[in-house]
Amino acid sequence: MTIDIYAFYNNKGGVGKTTLCCNAATLYAENNPKTQVLVIDMCPQANISQFLLGGGRRGYQVNQRLQSSSTRKNIVGFIDWLLKGNSNFRRLNTSYRVKVSPFNENISPNLYLIAGDSFLESLSLALNYAVINPANIRAWSEYMTAIKRLCEYEFDSEKYSNIVVFIDCNPSFSIYTQMALVSSDKIVIPMMADYSSLEGIKSLFTLLYGKYPSAALKQYADDIITFNKQVNGFNLHLPKIYEFVFNNYTIKDGVATAFDSIRTELIQFCYDQFNNFPQLFQPCTVTPTSVTEWENFYVSDIKDFHTSGKVSSSLGIPMFILPNQTKYEMPDGTEVKLPSANYEKALEDIKNFVNKIN
Repeated sequence: MTIDIYAFYNNKGGVGKTTLCCNAATLYAENNPKTQVLVIDMCPQANISQFLLGGGRRGYQVNQRLQSSSTRKNIVGFIDWLLKGNSNFRRLNTSYRVKVSPFNENISPNLYLIAGDSFLESLSLALNYAVINPANIRAWSEYMTAIKRLCEYEFDSEKYSNIVVFIDCNPSFSIYTQMALVSSDKIVIPMMADYSSLEGIKSLFTLLYGKYPSAALKQYADDIITFNKQVNGFNLHLPKIYEFVFNNYTIKDGVATAFDSIRTELIQFCYDQFNNFPQLFQPCTVTPTSVTEWENFYVSDIKDFHTSGKVSSSLGIPMFILPNQTKYEMPDGTEVKLPSANYEKALEDIKNFVNKIN
């Protein structure tokens, strides 16, 4: 068995992380029918779960039924089980995944979901207490690696030879986000061409990897417990930076010019981090020697979906399926015309990004 776990994360919200993760996972599953694809929803808003389970109100209602079931077959059910003394588990008491295709015919049968739950945030306090258990000095390490072990035990070896996992992370650096990141092999960082995204990237290098923007801040951090110190202290591994994805760019004059200007600055910053800390990045087949070569390996662009994105999320239809029709009926009965020319560039970008995923 081989297992690859991709975390989609940025410390800044509103960068299109969930939409990217969902479209990447569904298209990857379609392209690789012999691979088990598992999506884990680690965001309390559970938007990716709602999309996969049928989109819009339908997906919301299905996910609410999962949350209200006695078994709570979702991420909260799993974490609740951990908190009841099972942090060092070596098998599962039950499966927490659901097969998506019975709920949404647009999804490939090899895609499974560990659904999100709005109660996830409410478990944060209990998790914060649990990981500092004085009776178990390994508690922090056990919780931080629990998602990885979950993925291993959710693998269906009778049907598939390998598994690829897509984790939709919450923007906050909460303890359950830390669990997702430590358990991941690679991190995909969606961002916008704005200075808020630049601050988000800087925060990511600080929070996750302990790379500080100034000597003064590093000196301050030397005197306190940080996430990165904990990772190193327990000899755990952090995900390699796999891809920076510029989301929602437009080709309109003026807007595109402003986008390119800020985009260039962000790329230069990220390239500088690669030169300073190459060990944090997924290795290339050939080491890039210029920012242009580096960009070809580590940067993707995804055009704004506009109306097609609204139709896709409302109906639970992945972008790659939209060309099958030119008209779609929305949940309220409204008919929307959707010529493929309006979103073909966005779809091409999604396909190019998914083709980069090993």
